[in-house]
Amino acid sequence: MDSVPLYKPENVIGDEVIDGIRDVLASGWLTLGPETRSFEEEFSTAHSCEHGIAVNSCTSALYACLRALGIGEGDTVVVPAMTFSATANVVRLLDADVVLCDVSDDGNMDPDSLERQLERYDVAGVIPVHLYGLPADMPDICRLAEEHGAAVIEDCAHAPGASIDGEPVGSFGHAGCYSFYATKNMTTGEGGMVVTSDDRLADRVRKLRNHHQTKSPDEKMENWGYDVDGLGFNFRMSEIQAVMGRSQLERLPAMNEARRDVAQRYIDALEGIAGLQWVGDEDSMAEHVFHLFVIRVTDEYSLTRGSLYQHLSANDIVTGVHYPPISELSYYEAVPGDHDTADDLFETILSLPMFPYMTDNEHRAVISSLQAPAHE
Repeated sequence: MDSVPLYKPENVIGDEVIDGIRDVLASGWLTLGPETRSFEEEFSTAHSCEHGIAVNSCTSALYACLRALGIGEGDTVVVPAMTFSATANVVRLLDADVVLCDVSDDGNMDPDSLERQLERYDVAGVIPVHLYGLPADMPDICRLAEEHGAAVIEDCAHAPGASIDGEPVGSFGHAGCYSFYATKNMTTGEGGMVVTSDDRLADRVRKLRNHHQTKSPDEKMENWGYDVDGLGFNFRMSEIQAVMGRSQLERLPAMNEARRDVAQRYIDALEGIAGLQWVGDEDSMAEHVFHLFVIRVTDEYSLTRGSLYQHLSANDIVTGVHYPPISELSYYEAVPGDHDTADDLFETILSLPMFPYMTDNEHRAVISSLQAPAHE
């Protein structure tokens, strides 16, 4: 049996992208061209928003949205304690202050903790994260933010295609930011997307991703004259990435359903293993898109989380811990806010291999390795 990786991007990229890439190379238009525009339109439509702005990463998307909203030095932004560091880093890169909001047992932003932070601080923005592919409680989060005059930017890096009562994540706040990194539910290798229905915000983000030029490349072809009316970056997506993105978007519903199938097999198997618990809720299965499948290793289990990690590694099964709370990172050791539940989760969570079309042999290898210590 070969090793079982944590992710398997090769399972989800089809040969159909090759012809599209050849067409792009033959066209001579390699960035911000017709493929990118089509991808933006298709992705924003799929996520019930008026605008899509393709960029080179979710980090760039979050940064551009914060800056487009005018958030910067002296402002405060609330982020969940349990997330990847990029969610907080973009705030600090704008010289704004980070305040941590604790999470619920599923890892997502806790509205009660958010309310406490909104009452304690003058908050300009809130960045909920749809952790592991499970939608956060956007109705409550948006209601609380609106009551306190704070903007909401959804970090949807884990959750393309996820929804709440039929409404796609990314469409609840002022903007939604997606990742197409190699291991995400849909991938372009590197890449990201901003979705929004705010015309002014969309215009600002488009300028920020392309050096704040007042004309797009195709507009400059008609008349070269343009202005630069602000400071921007090169956050552009290439046409080759856009070709991949359009193919991945078409495959996304099937890939997300395949992830749910893998997750359900895990959940069924865990019922027979005392001391291992899925970090989730059966009621969320229809809305969860399972970027990650995360378990808690409790005292009932015969191994600690660290020992189980080593045991699985010895059996050629790759796992991980997602994530160290922001407060655990040395740069953020003095960050204010709440993180007790996030700290508790961090001590016990472990991410199991999760990718679409996992074979029966791969799945059995993971489950057998999880069962073995319990039987010793």
